[in-house]
Amino acid sequence: MVMMISSRELPSRAAVGVCLHGDLDGGAAAELRGCLTALLDRHRPSRLTLDLTDVTFIDCSGARTLSWLDLHMRRQGGTLAITRPSRPVLRLLRLLRFDGRLRIDERAGEDGGLPENWRIIRLRSFRPDHAPSAN
Repeated sequence: MVMMISSRELPSRAAVGVCLHGDLDGGAAAELRGCLTALLDRHRPSRLTLDLTDVTFIDCSGARTLSWLDLHMRRQGGTLAITRPSRPVLRLLRLLRFDGRLRIDERAGEDGGLPENWRIIRLRSFRPDHAPSAN
């Protein structure tokens, strides 16, 4: 499992948008937690939005990571919003009843874009037997 992250310098307390692509399983969840902890501790955004449109699979460790991320943001005085969760993500979050605790917006950004003032950090996870998409 490989996860890549690229970003520009962000002003402190800015809203940050993150688009996840691929499987959010045990390996990816651990890497995601590490990447986002560093980002959140350094920039302390007031709002973190996760676009989960392209998450093709999620297991319980991925769901726990989303719950942990929500708690981490609250402790820093910020908020987490999950937007456009894919069908597998939404199904698991509902089964675990996380949809009652997490802020989930199924329709946000349906026009294909996120607000201009958000900085986007693209995280991609892929299995060694799958090539990453080229974009």
